[in-house]
Amino acid sequence: MKVIGITGPTGAGKTTALRCMERLGARIVDCDAVYHSLLRTSRPLLEELRSRFGEGIFNADGALERKLLGQTVYGNKAAMADLNRITHRYVAEEVERLLALGQLEGRSATVIDAIALIEGGVSARCDATIAILAPEEQCVKRIMAREGVDEVYARARIKAQQGDDFYRSACTYTVSNDGEEEALIFQITSLYHKILGMSSAAETLQRKTTVRSECTMEEKDLYKQKCEALLATDKNGYESLSEQDEQAMTEYCAAYKRFLDRGKTERECVAYTIALAEERGFRPYRRGTAIQPGDKLYRVNRGKAVMLAVIGAEPMDSGINICAAHIDSPRLDLKPAPLYEDAEMAYFKTHYYGGIRKYQWVTIPLELHGVVVKKDGSTVPVSVGDGENDPQFVITDLLPHLAGDQSKKPLGDAIPGESLNLLIGSRPFKCDKGSNKVKLQIMDLLHEKYGITEDDFISAELSVVPAGKAVDLGFDRSLIGGYGHDDRSCSYAALAAILALGTPAKTAVCMLADKEEIGSAGVTGMKGAAFDTFISDLCDAQRVQLKTCYENAFCLSADVTAAFDPSFPEVYEKRNSARINHGLGFCKYTGARGKSGASDASAEVVAYVRRLMDEAGVLWQMAELGKVDAGGGGTVAAYMAERDINTLDAGVPVLSMHAPFEVVSKLDCYMTYRGMRAVYDAK
Repeated sequence: MKVIGITGPTGAGKTTALRCMERLGARIVDCDAVYHSLLRTSRPLLEELRSRFGEGIFNADGALERKLLGQTVYGNKAAMADLNRITHRYVAEEVERLLALGQLEGRSATVIDAIALIEGGVSARCDATIAILAPEEQCVKRIMAREGVDEVYARARIKAQQGDDFYRSACTYTVSNDGEEEALIFQITSLYHKILGMSSAAETLQRKTTVRSECTMEEKDLYKQKCEALLATDKNGYESLSEQDEQAMTEYCAAYKRFLDRGKTERECVAYTIALAEERGFRPYRRGTAIQPGDKLYRVNRGKAVMLAVIGAEPMDSGINICAAHIDSPRLDLKPAPLYEDAEMAYFKTHYYGGIRKYQWVTIPLELHGVVVKKDGSTVPVSVGDGENDPQFVITDLLPHLAGDQSKKPLGDAIPGESLNLLIGSRPFKCDKGSNKVKLQIMDLLHEKYGITEDDFISAELSVVPAGKAVDLGFDRSLIGGYGHDDRSCSYAALAAILALGTPAKTAVCMLADKEEIGSAGVTGMKGAAFDTFISDLCDAQRVQLKTCYENAFCLSADVTAAFDPSFPEVYEKRNSARINHGLGFCKYTGARGKSGASDASAEVVAYVRRLMDEAGVLWQMAELGKVDAGGGGTVAAYMAERDINTLDAGVPVLSMHAPFEVVSKLDCYMTYRGMRAVYDAK
């Protein structure tokens, strides 16, 4: 394996060169990302920095503050030299580990990206070093556009770095980037093959020779044609989004935000889904009723899951097209005996539902949604916190002045599950004697409003969810922030697509399931029989066999995927991670580590979906849930596949998945809707 170092001043085009070599098969080691990761995770490095620079570079929680560290060394040459001496050593050790990993992976090359490649001594580990150089004016413009800074700051950044002569004398090769991306890629491709000892279409390159943009127009045209014909493209969706699509996207996302606001639990999602469906002519299906092409039908499963179908022109033994998603999201559920008083304050005990990071649920405004079913069978709906004058609730946390011991704990242990207690009041019931007067006051208010007693909590389903409405994010309003994107961004896409159908060629089915976040078990989960019963009833109405229907069916298992987050690059594998604004993400397999628990779609199924999306003009990308050893997850795909249905996972890429406030791209949401529509329309 060859080790290639790449360096050069900021704004010269190193990122383009790195992407080119990554596509050619190289592993990329980003020393800047390595450095930032070590500052968060390396105890020996942190202790050495603490010993040299003191406690003043750490915050109250014990974490190193890069800003404080920068202020400590700024203008102090001796301190800066010590910082570089300490950190360069740890970075070099981590780079060695990553190089060994590249060797084990069988890579032909590993490329080390470092501004201080030469000064930090990393170049000694390289078989060849490449400096990317560009005219100063070009670098200034790139820095200003990329970082949103003014010209004075951009020029100051450049002057603080090494000059071009330094790189020319220190590096094996220098590449002159005169501004044409295609020419730069051509040079890098040729040079990469040269370093690996392969034949190259470029002229023979000599050691310490500057490579210039002197390829002919014929060579450039040939290169462009070859790239378009042979290499995968990976472009931001806004580069090809039409004005018509942008208007449709804006309208779609406004409707999606309303769906999020109206459906903070699965019960609320089902109720809103039925209302939307009935507006579009859907009606409940009763077993034994005759069906005709174009019929729009639905069935509710115990108020917590719903199935919708539009009967196609072809009989169901020719197969059906299914989009299956889930409408439950991570949350906190009240325990069966939740109400208690302590220190003259009233609380609800909770039990978290699904995979949450517990520390994210403290000190944020919360709402209470759900139902109480009384012993006589009557159901009392509860929704507190989303009305204009409603009170809200909170789970408290320690003040930093007293959180020394808590801050030393691992993040996952700092807030125990039994500490997720919801503060609901503090005013005592008006009486001279007695205990639990605050608890009594709360129960008195609940009885007055809802007619319930404390025993009724035993047969209640009450959920604590984040307060607030879904909102646009960013100056450009390109993102949506809110609770429940997992998986309501996919649920709404599947729902909206089927609501817009006429009479499809094949019967279209939208399955919105419950319980996915806890394994899809239970009578309303995807492992339950309700879906099979509904489809079987439809098949019986056409006198076709269920098993034949399933054999010829296709299912898009619509569940979100992880979007690449540049703030935490160490857990993602860039080449196979979904990116914001790059469209609907397809996952060939889910599961954990060695594909454990995965539904691994066949090559034939993936090829079918590729063709389907391309013909419909849907922007899509392949996705994987992080690095192989970093973790993993599952969806309803495995349970659809167990029914003998060809299935592929697909969904919206999400930032901060499972957090109380998740982030998605409007473009990705809209393309997911377009993808669902393409599935329903397939012949």
